[in-house]
Amino acid sequence: MSTKKTIHSGEQWKREIEKEAIKFSQPLMSNSKWVRLIDTLVDNNETVQKIFFKKIQHENMGELYIADNPSYGFEYWHAGFELNNSFGEPLQFNEIEFLSFPRVIDSSSYQDLEKISIIIQNIGEFCLESDENELKLICYRK
Repeated sequence: MSTKKTIHSGEQWKREIEKEAIKFSQPLMSNSKWVRLIDTLVDNNETVQKIFFKKIQHENMGELYIADNPSYGFEYWHAGFELNNSFGEPLQFNEIEFLSFPRVIDSSSYQDLEKISIIIQNIGEFCLESDENELKLICYRK
């Protein structure tokens, strides 16, 4: 059941995202591009084991949870994630500044960043930056 307060807070959330997004010169992702990316990352979850993200609204980093056979059958999936992140709150695609794929997962596990880069580039054109410690997929250009 939706209340006026719920609708109002949802509208406030959207305005905050739009206000922060204006600070960037160029968005590099569309919702359809996000869906293709996430579908591919899910299909390759044995390679892509850890993903961090940064929201445009603040400096905190969160973690995305991408699992094999997730149930993304809800309507919201075409604009964002419901609770599949470490913040435990809905996350719209347009509020993600970048994704970070770290090389080190834990003291004994590593991700192959070159392989992840190839997987992503096979989907389409993305703005990727990398060094020996991480691969970054940039969603907004400053």
